[in-house]
Amino acid sequence: MNTFKCICLLISLLLFAPMQAQEKKQNPETETEKKPLFQGVGIAVDLGGIGNKLFGGTYMSSEVAAEVNLLNRYMPVVEIGYGVSDMTDEDKNISYKASAPYFRVGMNYNFMHNKDTYSIIYGGLRYGFSSFSFDISAPDLQDPVWGGSTPFHYEGLSCTAQWVEIVAGIRAQIWKNLHMGWAVRYKRLLSYTEHPNADPHYIPGYGVYDNVKFGFTYNIIYYLPLSKKK
Repeated sequence: MNTFKCICLLISLLLFAPMQAQEKKQNPETETEKKPLFQGVGIAVDLGGIGNKLFGGTYMSSEVAAEVNLLNRYMPVVEIGYGVSDMTDEDKNISYKASAPYFRVGMNYNFMHNKDTYSIIYGGLRYGFSSFSFDISAPDLQDPVWGGSTPFHYEGLSCTAQWVEIVAGIRAQIWKNLHMGWAVRYKRLLSYTEHPNADPHYIPGYGVYDNVKFGFTYNIIYYLPLSKKK
């Protein structure tokens, strides 16, 4: 079984095992009658991507997310953002620039769906995609045998990338409809456009290029409940 299949299996267990365990304890039709389908909607802004640049990182991203709360369990979510990178590797004297929008779609599962609270602990899955172009430049390549040099400067290299993410996080109500929360993300790159001369250093929405990496988001959320808690 390859790594991607293992990830999908883990997500299936993460999302649906709690639901199956709960259904053994109570009649699902009775529970659905007690809970309205639409529990609330939320809009979130990520501060983690902006903070990365402020604390000396090589890239910055801004992102907003929209979420719908269904039965206080399932939370479909769409995340849209814009990523920027402008960095120079001082050791290798290589410069890299990229900027482009990205989006993710997915689902969260609320493990606290039976609790009479707006605060949640959740896990989820995302699919991410970005279409972007990047510039890369370095000192000319010297030919040690025949002499001469070859310029190493490329602009507007087009690229697309897609990836999956496993997400785990918490969210707490801090004042009325204002919530704050954070999440950790395990990311795996599915595919990207390969170029014969250079790989992308940074993929908007994914981060610094690597097959597997971890990410972090810190959000401020405005949550509008459609079903009141006690």
